[in-house]
Order: sequence, then structure tokens, then C-alpha cells
Amino acid sequence: MFTRMIAVLAIMIAGTAPALAKRVALVLGNGAYEHTVPLPNPANDAEQMATKLRSLGFDVVAGQDQTYNDMRRSVMNFAKKAYGAEIAILFYAGHGLQVGGQNHLVPIDATIEDETSLDFETITVDFIMRQMSKDVKVQMVFLDACRDNPLARTLSRRMGPTRSGSVGQGLAEIKIEETGGEGSVIAFATSPGDVALDGEGTNSPFTSALIRHIDTPNASIQTVMTRVTGDVYQETEKRQRPWVNASLIGEVFLNKQAAVASGPTTEVASLGTTPTTTPQPVATTPSVAATTQSTIDWEREKLIWETAKASNTVDDYQSYLDAYPNGTFTNFARNSIKRLQSGSQVAAVNPGATAVPGQAGVVSTMPDPQKAIPGTQATESSLGWNRTARREVQTRLNLAGFDVGRPDGAFGPKTRAGVTGWQTANGIVPTGFFTPAQYALLTTQTATQYAAYQAEVRRKQQAAAASRSSTSRSTTTRRNNNTTTTRRSNNGGGVNPAGAAFIGGVVGGIIGGAIGR
Repeated sequence: MFTRMIAVLAIMIAGTAPALAKRVALVLGNGAYEHTVPLPNPANDAEQMATKLRSLGFDVVAGQDQTYNDMRRSVMNFAKKAYGAEIAILFYAGHGLQVGGQNHLVPIDATIEDETSLDFETITVDFIMRQMSKDVKVQMVFLDACRDNPLARTLSRRMGPTRSGSVGQGLAEIKIEETGGEGSVIAFATSPGDVALDGEGTNSPFTSALIRHIDTPNASIQTVMTRVTGDVYQETEKRQRPWVNASLIGEVFLNKQAAVASGPTTEVASLGTTPTTTPQPVATTPSVAATTQSTIDWEREKLIWETAKASNTVDDYQSYLDAYPNGTFTNFARNSIKRLQSGSQVAAVNPGATAVPGQAGVVSTMPDPQKAIPGTQATESSLGWNRTARREVQTRLNLAGFDVGRPDGAFGPKTRAGVTGWQTANGIVPTGFFTPAQYALLTTQTATQYAAYQAEVRRKQQAAAASRSSTSRSTTTRRNNNTTTTRRSNNGGGVNPAGAAFIGGVVGGIIGGAIGR
């Protein structure tokens, strides 16, 4: 009896019964791609999401920058833990692609050379969701994998015109009836078929908003996703709208804080069971005060963290660590300090500038005075671009996500529109013409993507050269074989060259006479 009383008191002190419920999550973030454009944010996204979900009582299987075999093992571990769970969550950030309406998550070692690669180098979302449907009450899927993916374009080209149409942009819609359960939430970073933004910070806009709201006390997941959608829509200047499809038989709370009432009420479960008795006035008790204080503490921590992230300096990150040595963002703050100390200290000199990974002293934003200088035909002409240089600029605009069509070195209306869109996205006066500082910014922003693009071009050129060389050798071999055969035939027939010429002349005369008639 004493043991039972202690258990009940523990539940009352925690302020919520669902603390004993089984919650499992699979959190994956792939960014360090070996054969395509790497992504800067997914590993950070996954790290912070895993920390957040653990604070909400989830048993988290987490992985960052995983190969195909690593991902398979993570999914297997998750599947074993998820059986019989109250809530199972899949969170993925990284490259993804859709083929024939099927969504594929891409490990960092994938090459995707043809359709066969899809079965042996990627993991489908459907496969993971099947592992989440085994006696699980509520399944939640959060996919921040709608980024522009060069692997999809490569696959589309190699599939040919008749099959390439099955390779879609972004990710394909997941219908609720395919999840195998009634309690389901499917959330994409943007609408199906659209491409999401990576963002200028250390997290994508979608994941940043999700981390900000997912642990809001007494907010249902439906409310959380409404707030996430609103934040992303506003922060991306209405260019990205998350897509959510939910089929829930009740409200689901990930951070339910039950208040102590003056009258009897029924227990509120994490699935959101509505009290069946008449609500009583809530008394001001230590439990309520503790909840209020917890909310205030969290808001204060978020404010300090946002300040440190905005300044992006070692001193401010250290200030956060000093205040919250075991805080939600502790690991990320330490990682940021390591990156800054490894050669990106320019960010501390120029607050608001974002260091480019692997490029010490290079930032991905311009000083504010440069943003105010409008580009004109004269400023662009001063760059002295020839046709080849203009093709490079068009390629970089495409890689930055501003489609200007096939690079041809001619800056027509479509290219000018792409330049204007890029300038607008970077807070620059949109004129459609570059200044030297703007061109330097575009070059910096697309350095990694352009290097991968050049590597792909070189690979294709080498493959074409090898093919031509092989064809040339084959042709030479056939000619040599024909020559040898001819000699053998002449020697075997016993006809010398002079006799052959005589016979040829006679035959020619006969044919000529026949034609003459």
C-alpha cells in the first residue's frame, strides 16, 4: 500500500499521468553527403530535436550523417522500441526525393545512378511508417526533407524522357489511410511537390519553429502545428507553407501540465481526454506556481539562446553555457564555439554574418551598407564578364534555388527575374543587376554546390572521353582484322596484285557495259 501511495504522489508532483506512458522517437539528420550537395543544417536540426524530445519523456533513437547501413540499423532499433508505444515519432532532416509518388530518404553515401539505386541506396518513408504501426496509438511524422536535390535531377536525366516524369520535385503527399492507424499526424516542411528553404541560420525554418513550439505546456499537437505553420510562413516571407495532415480521435498533448482543481476531475491523459465533470475554479497551488515558473524559466533560456545565436560569437555562446550548463541548447552551443575557434572568428568581428563551413574568413552575408548599394548596368559591366562567366553566374543562380533556365550566357528576362529574386531573398535592393559585392556573395553562398556541380561535369566528361577512346580502339581493331583477313584471302587465292588489277578491270568493264545498256 505504501509503495502505491508513493507512486501516486510521484504522478501528482510531476503534474501529469502520461510521464509513465511509452514514447519512442526516431530522429535522423543527414547533411554530410559524399556524392551531392551537402546540407549545413540537418545534423543541428536532429541534435536539437533529439534533446527536445528526450526532455518530453521520449526514448530517442538518434543518428546524424548516417550511411545506408547506419540508417537501416537505426530503423531496426526504433522498430523494436516502438512496438506497443503510446506515441511514436519519426523526424528526418536531409535530402529526400519522390519517385512515382514514393518518398525516399537519402543516406549520405547514396549515389542514385539509376532506378535500381532507389531499392539499395535509399530508405522509403513507407517502410519506416510500417514499423510505427505495430500496436502504436499515435504516429507522428515530421519530414524536413523537401530541399532542392541534385540527385533527383540526375536520376531524372538517366531515366530518359518516358520515365523521368515519375521523379517529382520535393516530396509526395502521404495519405492518412496509408499509415495503418487512426491516430496520425503527417507534417512536411512545405507543401507536397514544393521545395523548402534551408534558411540562413543554423536550423531550417521548419525545424526551428517546431523546436520552439513542440514543448509548449498544455498545447495540443494540432495547436503546435498551427503555430509552426504560421511562424514558417512569416519567417520565409510567405515563400514556404508547411503542410500538415492529421487524423486524430482526440487532442494529443506532448507536454500536458495538469492543474490542481478545487473539485474532483477525471484524469487527463496525454491523448487529450476531456474532463467529464464540470470544471471547477483552479486554485493557486504550489503545482500551478511551479508550472508558471517553469514556463518563465524556459522563455528566459530561449531569449538568451536566441541572443547568442544572433550575435554568433564565442563570448555569447559561452555566456549561455555558463547560465545553462545542462540547457536544451548546450551541445549546440559547444559545437558553435568549436566551429568559431577553428577559423571562423570573422563572425565575431562582424555580428550578423554567418560563417561558411570550411571557408575561414568567408561569410554568407554582406555588410549592411553594401546591401543599400543598388546594382546597375554599369556596376555589372564593370565585372567584365564574358559569355563563359555569365554561364557560371546563371549556374550559380540555379544552384541557389532561383531557376533561370539552361545556362546560355545571355542575360534575358528570365535571368534578370532570377537575379531580382535572389536579391530580394538576401535583403538587397532588387534591380536585376549585380554589383561586385553581390557577385562575391553569390559565389560564397554557392561555393559548395558549385564545386559539386563541377565535379559532376568532370565525371561526365571523363566518362564520355573513356567511351570515345573505347569506341576508337574497337574501330581500329576491326579495321586491322579486316586488313589481315583481306591479305589472307589474297594469299590463299594465289592471285598476285597485277592479276588482281587485270581481273578488276575486266569486271569493271562488264558492269559498265551493263549499265550502258
